[in-house]
Amino acid sequence: MNLSEDFPALQVHIEDLQKDLPVDAKRVERLVQFVLEKEGRTGEISICFVDDERISQLHGEFLDDPTPTDVITFPLHDDDSRTLEGEIVISTGAALRQAQEHASTPLRELHLYVIHGLLHLTGFDDLDEADAKEMEQAQEGYLRAWIDLYGPFTD
Repeated sequence: MNLSEDFPALQVHIEDLQKDLPVDAKRVERLVQFVLEKEGRTGEISICFVDDERISQLHGEFLDDPTPTDVITFPLHDDDSRTLEGEIVISTGAALRQAQEHASTPLRELHLYVIHGLLHLTGFDDLDEADAKEMEQAQEGYLRAWIDLYGPFTD
C-alpha cells in the first residue's frame, strides 16, 4: 500500500528534553513511518523524550498518578480516523531501569515504547489482560520486524 496516494504525508516531530540517554531522532522517525505504514495509517505525530521528573508531573496531572511511568499517549484525532494526530511522551529513565530488569538494552526499550505509544494511537488498548496480550504481541512483532530490517540495538 502506498499511503501517499490516499493520505496526506506523515509528519513526525521529535523533541528530546532529557539528558539520560542519547536519542537518534532520524531512527525514531523511521520507526514511526515503519509501524504506521504497516498499520495503514498516516498523520501528525509528536514524540517527546523526557526524564522521570517530567513524566511524573504529566502522569500526575493527566492520569492522577504522580509516579514515573514509561509512556503516556495523548490521542488528538477522532477514534475512527485513519489519519492520526497525537503526542507520545516517553521516559528515558524508565527505559534505563526496564533494560536492566529485562536484560535488554535502553535503546531497545525506547523503541518498544515508541511502538507502544503508536499502537495506542491506532486504537490498541492494554487495560484488560486480553487486550494487553494482543497489544504486547503486536509491539513485539513490530520490534522483531524492525530488528530484522535494521539490525540489533547497540548501545
